Amino acid sequence: MSVTVIASTSQTLWRILESRGIEAAPLFREAGLDPECFQQSGARFDDTKLDRAWARATEVTGDPCIGLRAAAFTNPGSFQALGFAWLVSDTLLDALTRLVRYSKMISDGAQLALSVSGDHCRLAITDLRIGTAAQAQRVDAFWAMHISMCRTILSDDFAPLSLDLRRPEPPCVADFYALFRAPIRFDAPQDRMVFPREIAEQPLPTANRVLARSNEQAIADYLRNFASESFSDRVRTRLVELLSSGGYDEGEVASALNVSRRTLQRRLSEENTTYSVLLDEARHELAVRFMGQEGMSIKEATYLLGFSEPGNFSRAFKRWTGEVPSRFREKASV
Repeated sequence: MSVTVIASTSQTLWRILESRGIEAAPLFREAGLDPECFQQSGARFDDTKLDRAWARATEVTGDPCIGLRAAAFTNPGSFQALGFAWLVSDTLLDALTRLVRYSKMISDGAQLALSVSGDHCRLAITDLRIGTAAQAQRVDAFWAMHISMCRTILSDDFAPLSLDLRRPEPPCVADFYALFRAPIRFDAPQDRMVFPREIAEQPLPTANRVLARSNEQAIADYLRNFASESFSDRVRTRLVELLSSGGYDEGEVASALNVSRRTLQRRLSEENTTYSVLLDEARHELAVRFMGQEGMSIKEATYLLGFSEPGNFSRAFKRWTGEVPSRFREKASV
């Protein structure tokens, strides 16, 4: 099964790009990520495609420390209910415990570990991939967002005791020290941040157990729904992602879900549906969305949705909505 990441965390990358005067939407689409997902609570992005987005962002900005810039654009909403639960936690240690407990809300491939001993509290990433520069940038962004959230509930003066990073030392190493204000070890055996236990256990003025429990319930509900998502739901989600970037090949969908084409067909049959039915549903969803976008022409929508000509698209659109695309757009704009 492919790894997915909650889309809201990627808004930091979007804001970084926009702050540099770079249009983020085309870059996200080029990577196969649908920007409309930011408007959908709980939407998720494919992890591999996020690697592509970070790689492209690093290239167009020429910034080898772009991941660190996430600190300036992070807020509790970046992590949805988990971020708001963090904000009202009793202590930093309480917040870190929640982060580890519910890490799968952020990434279903995440493996975090928290330990407390002596005067220290340690948060580690135990499944880290540093095979590419993009992956290193994303890990930099994780720690940058994390230190930003720590300072939100403590103070802007907060600094960890140390930070270990598996990534090699970058040319912009001074930016790391400026952000974290702590000793940093590169090429370390593990990614890990160490905090003073005294500060981690210090009661926080923003603590609110009622709100914390309410947000934890929202997280639990989200994770339960995510875990119960059917295989056909996952195929439909992948189709929407692929179609928005101009593709819909059945083999590519199967590959994205780490199954063979034959297995994909068999599992859909077990859920009493077919690839063609899900493709039609995904096209319907995106067609309505595209016709609500002023900058999207009917010709472009025809191409992206895989129709051979605008007439075929118009006939399908009328079957779905009862209106031809131009009339639908006129009504939507009133």
